Amino acid sequence: FIEEGTIIDKFMILESGQLVRTKLHILDEESGAKGRRASFRSSLRNTKRAEVSASIKRNAVEVDTIEGHGRVTGLLHNIKDGSTAFATVTSKGSAKVWVMHKTDFRDILASKPEFMFDLLGAMATELRTGSKSLRTLMTNLKTGGKSDGTDAKDTLRVLCYDTTSWVSEAFKPAVEAFNKSHDDFQMIIDYTSERLGPQTATYAAGYEAVCTFVNDTADADTMQTLSRLGVSMIAQRAAGFDRIDTKAARAYGMTVARVPAYSPYAVAEHGIALLMAVNRKTSKASNRVKMANFTLDAGLMGMDIHGKTVGVMGTGKIGQILCNIILGFGAK
Repeated sequence: FIEEGTIIDKFMILESGQLVRTKLHILDEESGAKGRRASFRSSLRNTKRAEVSASIKRNAVEVDTIEGHGRVTGLLHNIKDGSTAFATVTSKGSAKVWVMHKTDFRDILASKPEFMFDLLGAMATELRTGSKSLRTLMTNLKTGGKSDGTDAKDTLRVLCYDTTSWVSEAFKPAVEAFNKSHDDFQMIIDYTSERLGPQTATYAAGYEAVCTFVNDTADADTMQTLSRLGVSMIAQRAAGFDRIDTKAARAYGMTVARVPAYSPYAVAEHGIALLMAVNRKTSKASNRVKMANFTLDAGLMGMDIHGKTVGVMGTGKIGQILCNIILGFGAK
């Protein structure tokens, strides 16, 4: 019914069935005169109807589903000329939809002023209530309930999810030092122990970025909520990003950053510590001592690492450092 990125010149009223809105996660890189998104939309018009849904599913993320008799989509876009579609609207199975062209809609408004004023009144009520609530919420979150005199464009506000004491204790002095060294740009970080997910994404209202950790979930639903709240960046304070839906991030225009590598020596040394603990029965011996059992027997015997051949699975940065440490034991 409607294609993402195209000019909207009609709106739809759903009588029965379901409509689904999707956004492409294809990179919009120019290829000749057309971008990949434009090329995909063009190819979709020539795709068999039965294959359209599967093609969209492979190349897009679902924004939401429109269902229920009388539901309307695309109405506000017809008020202003040149408005482009945020998402592609297709039917989910069989659906009965009434479509009205923009010019017909405007003709009705022009010929029936009473209808136009009723419509404007209903829209004004909804917009006034929603905008006041959201404006108050955003202001309180950004300023803590009071004005700090800082220009918003010179300030980056970040909500740090899944925060433990060691995270905040490490971040606070670093942020303070950063702000002291930058007069034209300031960073404000607030902390929550909650983990990011669909139910907690609303906590990020009023922030431009969120900082996540390995147990946070940034799936498509979470991305959609963050995007609507004005969050434009996810900063992952870890190397892995398997819990971040990068396709959804691309579809909603969000930037994802991560730490590609950090403290590989600490990880390798910890691996060696575990190796020695297992080999020399350190944990078992420690438990015995705590129970005042100082018996020496074969159960506490280990073996020399020297002269042995050690197998290392994975020889990236951490693995290579671990190999160098192993060589110090006189092993291969």
